[in-house]
This record gives sequence, C-alpha cells and structure tokens, in this order.
Amino acid sequence: MPHARYAPAAPRTMVGLSEGEKHFIRGGIAQDLRTDGRRRLQFRAISVETGVIPQANGSARVRLGATEVIATVKAELGKPSILHPDKGKVSIFVDCSPTAAPMVEVLKNFLLSSVLHCKDAYSVVKVGQVCWDLYIDGLVVSSDGNLLDALAAAIKVALSDTGIPKVNVSLSATTDEEPEVNVSDEEFLQFDTSSVPVIVTLTKVGKHYIVDATSEEESQMSSAVSVSVNRHGQIRGLTKRGGAGLDPSVIFDMISVAKHVSRQFISVLDSETLAAEAAE
Repeated sequence: MPHARYAPAAPRTMVGLSEGEKHFIRGGIAQDLRTDGRRRLQFRAISVETGVIPQANGSARVRLGATEVIATVKAELGKPSILHPDKGKVSIFVDCSPTAAPMVEVLKNFLLSSVLHCKDAYSVVKVGQVCWDLYIDGLVVSSDGNLLDALAAAIKVALSDTGIPKVNVSLSATTDEEPEVNVSDEEFLQFDTSSVPVIVTLTKVGKHYIVDATSEEESQMSSAVSVSVNRHGQIRGLTKRGGAGLDPSVIFDMISVAKHVSRQFISVLDSETLAAEAAE
C-alpha cells in the first residue's frame, strides 16, 4: 500500500500585534477572560471526523477552533528487526508550514512516545518473521495555535479508526525461508486505543497559564509545558519549550492542572469520536 503524502495548506498569516493588543491579551488572561471569551482553562470547540481519507487504514480530521489537522494511519506488512523480533515499527511524519516546522520537528518524538502507549502499535503477526509497520502522517491544514494537542488528538482518533486486515501465516514456513502470508479482505482487527494519552499544553502568559492557546496568545508566552496524560490520570511524558525557566513547584502545579483538564478533554474527544463513527 503506497505511503500517501499531502501538500500543506498555506499558513495563517500572523499579523504583528500592537502594544495595545498585547496588553489587551495579557490583561484578559490575568482577569480570566480571554479575547475570545474563554476562561484560562477552557478549550475551544472541538470537532472530529473519521474516515476522511478512504485510501488509508484509518484517518481523522480534528478542529480546535481555527486549528485544523488531519491524521492518517497506513499499515504495511514488514519484517521485525533482529533486536526486536516481537515488535513492529511505528513512524510519524508531519507536513506543515515552514514556520511551524521547527516546533513540530522537536516535538515529533514526544508525539511518537504517546502513540506507542497503544498496546497494539507493536502488532506482530508471527514473531521474528512478519509484523505490521505503521506509518502515521499528520497534515496541518490551518494553524491558529496549540498544534501539538490537536495533532495528538487526531492521531489518537485515527488509530481508533484503523482497521488492520487479519493475516494468516503458513505454519510450514521456517526461519530460513520467506513465510507464506494470506491477507484477508473481509476480516479486520481494530486497535485498542484506551491507553493512548492525549497531550495537554499549558502556556504561561505573565503570571498565569492557559490551555489551548491561540497563535496570538502563544506570541505572548514566556514558556509552555506539554503533558502527555491518559484517561487514568497517569503521566506518560512531559516537555517544555520557551526560554524562561520555571520553578519546580510551578511545574508540579501545571502537571496537576493538566491532569484535571485532561479528563474533560478526553470525555469530549470520546463523545465526538463516537458521533463521527456513527455518522460514517
């Protein structure tokens, strides 16, 4: 199955903010009333579509406000490595505008580590001989902040939408010869994505931090902490960006807040995913 690529859409133009606009953004966050009417710990409206790329094994479109991303999952039969004969391989490619590329490249491994908490990601048909290799593509359609959280959500939904054909491997095959593989056209296995975490990014502006920051809000940040957390409140990863240092007590508080808001985010994402799957 070919590995699809999609050309990125034109990036949103970020107009330079005046000093008055910057003061208005920072002042609103300080008063817990952001420029779009949200509270500091409130996400923008989220919408989900599944099965948007029929040629892929699984796909999803996620919109967070004006940020829109598409994730696809392609599965190809491969051979496990000698070092890991009981594991398949997973790779992630993100197509985005040049302005977002540096951040996405740095955080791509963080995205990958989140995906690998899907226990089916290492799907092996026959140990040492046949495995499924997963190629995950993320496409940034439009960017208005909080790309990492949107990409992680889209990948999680795309994995839940992924159907892997059932495979039978000839029992007569030995380790010295190529196994005979029969791929079903009718029977498919679905991934269990219940353990796949979401990513919640807390962006610090002034003395306060916010979730789901817009591009304008991100332009006023001193630092940001992204927390990978699953539905059980278990932390699966953490990364920080921005030049300003953070006191350990602040980081611990941000982790606690991320765990709290992730519960509602996961609940909304689950509901939107179920509605999207029912509409297919």
